[in-house]
Amino acid sequence: MEFLTNEDYRQMLEVIGSVGVATTPDELQQKMVLLLARLVPADIISYTEVNPATGRVSGIIHPDEFDLSHLTTALQRYMHEHPVIMHMQQTGSHHAFRISDFMSQSQLHDTGLYMELYRGLGVEFQIAITVPTRKPVIGALVLNRRSRDFSERDRTVLNMLRPHLANAFEMAQITARLQSQLSRHKGVLDHLPDGVVLLQGVTRVGMWTHKARIWLDKYFPGDGRKAGSLPTEICDWLRRLQSARQVVAGEPIETLLLKNNNRDQLSIHFVQRDGAPAMLVLEEQQSPTSARPLEGLGLSSRQAEVLMGVAQGMADKQIAGVLRISTRTVQKHCQAIFKVLKVGGRTEAASVAWQRLRGSGPKVLGMLIGLAFAAANMT
Repeated sequence: MEFLTNEDYRQMLEVIGSVGVATTPDELQQKMVLLLARLVPADIISYTEVNPATGRVSGIIHPDEFDLSHLTTALQRYMHEHPVIMHMQQTGSHHAFRISDFMSQSQLHDTGLYMELYRGLGVEFQIAITVPTRKPVIGALVLNRRSRDFSERDRTVLNMLRPHLANAFEMAQITARLQSQLSRHKGVLDHLPDGVVLLQGVTRVGMWTHKARIWLDKYFPGDGRKAGSLPTEICDWLRRLQSARQVVAGEPIETLLLKNNNRDQLSIHFVQRDGAPAMLVLEEQQSPTSARPLEGLGLSSRQAEVLMGVAQGMADKQIAGVLRISTRTVQKHCQAIFKVLKVGGRTEAASVAWQRLRGSGPKVLGMLIGLAFAAANMT
């Protein structure tokens, strides 16, 4: 492998971070074409999809001053002369290849491919890598130069980036399919008792229902966030979940309980399954007035009262004031509660408490998990 500098790695990380937030294949293609120019300088960069079986070619090109329809027509006609396309089709290889890996410049100049296409563009050197598409289509990022061939350093950079670009491309496709599926059901979701937020990346909103927007404004007034974004507290919570690697496929792994007043409570469930984009399911409940149902978890009456305070988002000092006991006593009760419930902390204990008080989880949670799974596995 060619030696890379710290600056190379820094720029690759920037590219990976930028393409990771793309929400549609079209947006990702545009980002990839523009961002690659920072890492591997080229005179012309394109994303091209080629179907060797039908000869169909489509794509985007930068700079956009070129007539893409003319270029695709010429490539369709002389596709069989392109050594990189033929090699990728025959071997299924995803590595970066240069035209010069297969033929000399003089051999290239003798082809109709060069005479009809590359000569007019001034292209003498080319390197390409593939990205995931539906077979038999070959999707490729293609970099072209008028002088100086691509180096082994350039090849190494592209080969190292390729799996990350492939993951970003697959997630963009999944997100687009899921958004399409959810948009068809959005009218139904808006009439259900729960709110839904489809996430893109860790904290970015892809789609949300009307009820989700209303509740987030209600429970997070004056947050100062930009329009269309999640409250800071929820973003911080989601980042903690990611850093703690707490994602469990198909399960509501943690519930964030946020108190509005003494009567209403909002619970937010994080859900992710089988590589599908994550989502939040929001449910508003009226705070229960009795802690007695919590005794059914194996708790004493006092422990149940303490757990009720935890579920309502109270700090130890607040619980102590309400129950007229010391903060230290509240802390001892909490430790005993965690042991009985076999949970690791307050958030998990609150989640168990609310499930007991409600009798079940969010009403649409199962349906949404199934929808996410179906969309992620559409072909």
